[in-house]
Amino acid sequence: MGKIELNLDDSETPLSKRRLNWVDLALVLGGVVCIYLVLAFGTLWLMEQWSHERVLMYLNAFLTQLSFALLIWTIKKVRHWKWSDFGWRGVPLRIILSKVLGVYAITWFINICYALALFNYGFTPPETDVYSELLGQVTWYTLILNIVLAGVLAPIVEETLFRGVIFGSLQAYFGKWTAAVLSATVFSSLHFQAYGFFPRFVLGMVLVYLYDKYKSLYPSILLHALNNIVATLIAASLVIE
Repeated sequence: MGKIELNLDDSETPLSKRRLNWVDLALVLGGVVCIYLVLAFGTLWLMEQWSHERVLMYLNAFLTQLSFALLIWTIKKVRHWKWSDFGWRGVPLRIILSKVLGVYAITWFINICYALALFNYGFTPPETDVYSELLGQVTWYTLILNIVLAGVLAPIVEETLFRGVIFGSLQAYFGKWTAAVLSATVFSSLHFQAYGFFPRFVLGMVLVYLYDKYKSLYPSILLHALNNIVATLIAASLVIE
């Protein structure tokens, strides 16, 4: 069948030869943490000055993705990487129709078991959770914003950064499985959501698996997008009901 291609360059440099050194990797990880903290505290401060909390939360979410994109662009320019070095490589379309959907089903099964276990112990997500606030919107424009943010921007930017840069670099120093655990832990922890840590950790491990197996970001981006879009639509439907 065909391939999904993004012809940003024609480099055939193996992904295994592309990595950040320790100093650069520490700076990238520190930059990611700083972006989250600065925007989080800045948003909280603005909320005390301005009453439109949801507008500020959307602004925070979009600025986070923009900041990540600028960090990726900086890496590309400073280290003279090409887009294929990040993992933007073509992959057979049949992978999307088989592996991605199959892995997605397994991920949802694990998440459902986890949710049922929490429910049995009497735990329910906090109503003030920022993700519940953003995804639990039912107007047509907020639903579109949620899909664009969670289903398009976040998968593209976060997969390029967390899988293409962070996992790819960690793997060179720790090996595949340790790097997978570390990158999935960072990915899940930076969402600052205790009850959602495990599902996002599982998702992070699955995304690493797809990226490592096919040496391409396309499968992990599509799985990330599918997961977020389905979660967004489920959250919206629950509010409507």
